[in-house]
Amino acid sequence: MGISISEFGKNIWAWMFWGLIFWLLMELVPFSLAGLVLKKTPGELVAPYLAFAVPWVILAPPIWWLRKWEGSGVSPKRLAQGWGVSMVLFGIAVNFAVFYSGVQFHIIGLEDAIIYFVVATLISGPTGFLVMYLMALPRISARVAEKVSG
Repeated sequence: MGISISEFGKNIWAWMFWGLIFWLLMELVPFSLAGLVLKKTPGELVAPYLAFAVPWVILAPPIWWLRKWEGSGVSPKRLAQGWGVSMVLFGIAVNFAVFYSGVQFHIIGLEDAIIYFVVATLISGPTGFLVMYLMALPRISARVAEKVSG
């Protein structure tokens, strides 16, 4: 009862699982290099490594649902807003992972990390939403126009 390649995009759990595996493999080299440079043991690298898996876990379901909704005829403006909100959530998760890792590696103090996290989130949130919205809207509109004309 395996899943075929054609069904891969239809099953959110298979898509998230294989996406997470790919994501973790992409992180392996940078974290290995960080471990060598910072002289950290693998045990010290585990928590920050897993913290950087959280952004994928947060971003994957909205990507899957937005792709499905695009096929069902949701308005391009609504989809672009969904992409913008997804980018904000992703940015918050990345900010958390970065500052959590900084605290775990003793690069930054906890109090400073909290302040910088708040400032980074306040700057990256609206910026991420606007950039993703402005990038997604023309692409989604072009695909909708292509479907209608073709």
